[in-house]
Amino acid sequence: MAVLVEHAEGQREFISNKSIWHLSDDALKSVYTFYIMFTCWGCLFFGAMKDPYYDSETYRKDGGDGTGNWLYERQDDIEESARAELWREELIEEIEQKVGGLRELEEAGRK
Repeated sequence: MAVLVEHAEGQREFISNKSIWHLSDDALKSVYTFYIMFTCWGCLFFGAMKDPYYDSETYRKDGGDGTGNWLYERQDDIEESARAELWREELIEEIEQKVGGLRELEEAGRK
């Protein structure tokens, strides 16, 4: 505790009491450890609570499983089916070209 006395000519003296308290290093470590542990506990506890939004139809519609990953899985399925369709079309075109080439050879062989 410190007592400060300020002298000013022609005026009263100002007396200020200042108290400063310090924590030991072990006490500071304990305070910060408690704060960190309490914060982690709060994040884990409140993060694990049920949220009505995530259980609602708004969040889970269109085949959602509640994780958010279903959006990517659904996009992958769409892309895979589009790739399969494109591959099927290319395969059909290739077969038509081969069949057309064989028909031309058969016609050339008949003449």
